[in-house]
Amino acid sequence: MSSISPPASSAWGRQLAIWLTFIVLDTGTQLAFKWGADGLGDMDFGLAMMAKAVSLPGVWLATLGYIGVFVVWMVILRDTPLSRAFPMTGLVYVTVPLFAWFTFDEHIDLVRAGGIALIIAGVFLLGGDE
Repeated sequence: MSSISPPASSAWGRQLAIWLTFIVLDTGTQLAFKWGADGLGDMDFGLAMMAKAVSLPGVWLATLGYIGVFVVWMVILRDTPLSRAFPMTGLVYVTVPLFAWFTFDEHIDLVRAGGIALIIAGVFLLGGDE
């Protein structure tokens, strides 16, 4: 018996949804870490800082985010060669600075904007169909 495979557009839509989930989760995780780190103020690394860190919601959100990113990454790697999947993770180097700009009022100068543009170009070149 032959199996019926889903239409190519359906498979493409599934991959797009998985990648969007990865990018949203990973971006959110990095922003949550920043939120948590901001809550530490000027504390030096040590037990007091660690105790404070585990009391911060941003740190907990980031930890849960990493678990979610891990699960989604396993799904991605199940269907995509690492040599193609890994360059796609570079999109997070675009989304994190942009959302940090909106969320934390971080500065993106011309050099960083150029770097973001190069990352986008590189992801398209490396992540395209083979």
